[in-house]
Amino acid sequence: MSDLTTIETLINAYFHGLYEKNIDAIESVFWHHAEITGYYEGDFIHAKLNDYLNTLKRMSAPNMLGEDFKMTICGVEIVGNMAFVKTHYLFQALNYVDFLTLLQIDGQWKVVNKTFYHD
Repeated sequence: MSDLTTIETLINAYFHGLYEKNIDAIESVFWHHAEITGYYEGDFIHAKLNDYLNTLKRMSAPNMLGEDFKMTICGVEIVGNMAFVKTHYLFQALNYVDFLTLLQIDGQWKVVNKTFYHD
């Protein structure tokens, strides 16, 4: 499988994990020391992966709220063992854009940083 296909598969697993609130699936996409940074409802957020996952655990799954699955990969750029992915998705009635930085660690692609914005 090509790196592009592997990364697209990984990000789609992330999307489905978010949509179905499958915390294990979401966690498997990230490096265990990943950081999440952005603005949520106007407040600056900087969190470690475990804090992010705990926040998601308290939220309702979009599929249970009747939201349509609207999650897309807008672009992927790969340079060696580093990749950058831009995504756009609907999550709990908010439109998000994520910039995800991935590294190939021990032969596996993992998200090491997520920067997000929503409107």
